[in-house]
Amino acid sequence: MNSEIAPFGKVKLHLEYDGSAYFGWQRQNDEFPTIQGTIEQALEKLFEVKLSLIGAGRTDTGVHAIDQVAHFIPPRDIAHYNFQQAFMSLLPNDIVVKRAERAPAHFHAQRSAVRKTYLYRIWNDVHPSALHAKRAWHIRTPLDLEVLNKAAQSLVGEHDFRSLRSEGSAVQSTIRTIYSAKFLKTREFIEFRVTGSGFLKQMVRNMVGTLIQIPLNHRAPGSLKPLLEARDRRLAGPTAPAHGLYMESVEYPPDLMGEFRLLDNRR
Repeated sequence: MNSEIAPFGKVKLHLEYDGSAYFGWQRQNDEFPTIQGTIEQALEKLFEVKLSLIGAGRTDTGVHAIDQVAHFIPPRDIAHYNFQQAFMSLLPNDIVVKRAERAPAHFHAQRSAVRKTYLYRIWNDVHPSALHAKRAWHIRTPLDLEVLNKAAQSLVGEHDFRSLRSEGSAVQSTIRTIYSAKFLKTREFIEFRVTGSGFLKQMVRNMVGTLIQIPLNHRAPGSLKPLLEARDRRLAGPTAPAHGLYMESVEYPPDLMGEFRLLDNRR
């Protein structure tokens, strides 16, 4: 998009949400509430015109976000409009606008992104947690962190991730670059954090479901490399539950970062 169709630039949103009550990011019909659809309804109420919201990534049903990025084209200049406060009053409590910024007309939340980081959270304890039941995958068996991290290193680098891609979305290439993949333990939590150039449909959840099989003795420690080379989803592990996954952050080129300006919330 260029400045001719975005005369007032774009608005970049940093969003936090609990995906438990939503059928994913992407808008559907009114029977199925989605993150995108709910935010677009709020924008329509605020600006009295239908607007399209573009997200950096399409999170699945039940997936959460710590910092999802999205943009829309405002129908008028909102430089001195108390946008964030007015907008937040129209959103449900499980969707929060953490920050709103003015962005240049050439910015695109998805296409401009250079790196994305996802977090997967596991509650690794013999007893379940009532508080984290909808926000972490409960695994009773103790997991060996050293085994997990050794296996995760097989994912780092540029690979064809067809074996870890779920069907249902058309892409030109299944080749992606993973910059880092690591498990950390904090009390009862084991957290898997992965950063990459981009991710295929349910790729992170398939990574976790496959990696977890290794310390559970359902898969050989050195099986990840041949799995990737086989490019066959049937050879990978199950898809980990959606409620343990969080979109954690989205990164943009340094030169573009300098063009974002925090919206003035004064009237």
